[in-house]
Amino acid sequence: MKPTTLLLLLAVATAACTGTSSPTAPDPTNSVRVVQVLDGDSIVAEVDGDEVEVRLLGINTPERDECFDAEAKARTRELTGDAVVLDGGETDRFGRLLRYAYSPDGALLNQQLVAEGFALALTNDHPLLSEFKTAEAAAWDARIGLWQPDACGPAADASISVSRLEFDAPGDDSRNQNGEFAEIRNDGEAAADLTGWVLRDESSSHRFAFPSGFILEPGDRVRVFSGCGDPSPDEQYFCDGDPVWSNSGDTAYLLDNAGNVAARFGF
Repeated sequence: MKPTTLLLLLAVATAACTGTSSPTAPDPTNSVRVVQVLDGDSIVAEVDGDEVEVRLLGINTPERDECFDAEAKARTRELTGDAVVLDGGETDRFGRLLRYAYSPDGALLNQQLVAEGFALALTNDHPLLSEFKTAEAAAWDARIGLWQPDACGPAADASISVSRLEFDAPGDDSRNQNGEFAEIRNDGEAAADLTGWVLRDESSSHRFAFPSGFILEPGDRVRVFSGCGDPSPDEQYFCDGDPVWSNSGDTAYLLDNAGNVAARFGF
């Protein structure tokens, strides 16, 4: 069996197991025309005669021009087709509509993208958060889509994990940014060169790149703090001015130097 065929079968099975349709799916006669697919998690739809940008609620796909962006965009275009049924009523700070998008047959496309490994589930407050998180965990376990070990290039020969995440610092996060940290551990038997490896949050707006020549010895751990400080072999710092992790819960993703997701740890 060809690898691509096996991947598709795994994706379909995963989507079926995680339940990508909802018993509360809106009336399919209320569909709207899809004008354009901007990327994997954003479309333009004609709503009440106006063309508006719609952000698919509860998910995040790779940023434009990043690894797996083209695949996610193509899959979203395939799933949305010419029309979708929108549900939800919030608007984000950019003026985009935040919506669930259903196909006319009732499949929830946001969740299907997560289940097939084209999107990750954001830990933000919406009615199907638990279902989306379950779908992401299943896709990760199956290592399909963007979770394939070599989705972005040859996988690094290292066994590295995110062993701990403190996403809510004691007190005021802005005054105690170093109360937040992610802990990275070398679970392998050889030293690992983490040059170019990246630690990021769900939103992808916060990224820490390990410096050139950073070596993590077998069994050793390094904590990456959200604030500023003096870097050392066991302490590194985002130091980008803001708290990194969401207090309501977040997921840390560790990317190797090719951009593959080597590890994840979340709530």
